Amino acid sequence: MKNMKKYIAYYRVSTNKQSLGLDVQRNSVLSYLNNDNTNILISEFVEKESGKNNNRIQLSNAIAECKKQNATLIIAKLDRLSRNVGFIFNLKESGVDFFALDIPNFSTLTLGIFSTIAQSERETISQRTKVALEAKKKNGFKLGAPNAQFTDEMREKAIIINKEKAYNNENNKRAKAMIEILLKNTSNCSRIARTLNENGFVTSRGKQFDCKSVKLIIARYNLTA
Repeated sequence: MKNMKKYIAYYRVSTNKQSLGLDVQRNSVLSYLNNDNTNILISEFVEKESGKNNNRIQLSNAIAECKKQNATLIIAKLDRLSRNVGFIFNLKESGVDFFALDIPNFSTLTLGIFSTIAQSERETISQRTKVALEAKKKNGFKLGAPNAQFTDEMREKAIIINKEKAYNNENNKRAKAMIEILLKNTSNCSRIARTLNENGFVTSRGKQFDCKSVKLIIARYNLTA
């Protein structure tokens, strides 16, 4: 047991209905740990709480267990821990080692970059939601109306929103930054996809890259070699 690397897993879902999200997080963590037979998962903690609430019982328990076992806290995605930069760095300064599987080459620098992106996205989503709700109210739309029908205009807006989500998706942004660098040396999409996968990058759906998904990123951000 001398050379074993000990881990405590922390998963978070916002509601009781997000069992699929919990399974995805757990599968990601187990897949990572199973790649090295010196890894050992000591325990797992599941939180059913909004990411806006920084007072989380299960996270506190997980941190306490990490300190007790001298283990590393492992999470599937940084936003499952928090979208608040201050909260994340306070945890880092607490002396507990932790890392997120969705951050390639995890370090203080990349942690700072991606936690800032996560917080910015939370603020953007919140502001966009408020603006959209206010606009609906002004137009006489009754929020939560059970018989509301989707109009062509609403469908068009939904398409635009989905495109914006894809453009602002944190996984896509990370991949875009790497692809920009790779395009300076090659335009071979299969080779770029292989490099992304080897370095831990994933698509917006958490999948590995292939030639098609690389081309989508290039087209979405209008990248050139």
